[in-house]
Amino acid sequence: MTMRAVMISAVPMTSLRVNTWHFCTRPLRSLTRGVSSTSQGKRRGLPAHQSCGCKRHKVLTNAQGHPGASTKVLKETAALDQLIDLFLGARSQQELAKLVADNILSLDQKFWLRLATRSDTAPSKEDKLQIGSLASTIMTMANAVVKQTEGQLSQSASTLQSILIAAADENGEWHLPLTAKQSAYMQQALDRHLGSGDEALLSTAFSYMRKAADDKQDGMISLLQKMLQLYAAKALYRAGSPPSPVDEVISAGEEQWEQVIKHLLESETTTENGFLEDLQKRMESTVLGQSSGSYTQRVQVSSDATSCLLLLA
Repeated sequence: MTMRAVMISAVPMTSLRVNTWHFCTRPLRSLTRGVSSTSQGKRRGLPAHQSCGCKRHKVLTNAQGHPGASTKVLKETAALDQLIDLFLGARSQQELAKLVADNILSLDQKFWLRLATRSDTAPSKEDKLQIGSLASTIMTMANAVVKQTEGQLSQSASTLQSILIAAADENGEWHLPLTAKQSAYMQQALDRHLGSGDEALLSTAFSYMRKAADDKQDGMISLLQKMLQLYAAKALYRAGSPPSPVDEVISAGEEQWEQVIKHLLESETTTENGFLEDLQKRMESTVLGQSSGSYTQRVQVSSDATSCLLLLA
């Protein structure tokens, strides 16, 4: 991808051509790799750790049994046990299916290895059979989620491309930073797709950001970050009359945040402590209202709220 940069009023403007950026779907498999990589070892109800090289399994179990095991490893193990107990406590197949879908990003290699360890150390034959049956059920449900997600990822690549192209000029170029008009075009394109496959769309955006980072395409990263900021602002906004100070900041462009916050404080519309308290409540409601570890949760918490906190720090 060709890029050129010029200086206008000390602000770098980068031009990116639409037709030089290849929207390939191959980088999008990271979301499902953790589940599919374990499917080869599920013959006995659990992903057999003999089939995965077992080095990470040995390191994990050795660290857990060692007197000097790190706090991080212990916390990870406790979190995995909590998730496994949550699955074990499901009262129906429907409830378990929802739990699997909500926690699909947590079903990585560490999860399956911990589940195998729980089976190996089960206090009774009944507990061992229960965990084995749970593993088989989770694997089946996870594979179903994976197939559905892969279809969404393919569609989301096309959706993401249309959203980004909406901000390009008539020559098929993006000029960074985007003008207010270009940002509005991107927001309009984004609004048309909100609520339909948001998680797949955000996963695709993060995949392209990783690809752009590997290709050292900083301009494309900035463009994708702008799209994520617009998504977060729309998702976090709470309509009200008059709007709350937090919503005034969220609804403004990122480049205006510092100015808006300064005006709110100087006009005594809010105080620094009051703004931070309202912002903290918004962040907490976002965390509780989204699936744990999901891209929607990550983007809504980090894109706007954290940036506002940094501006006030």
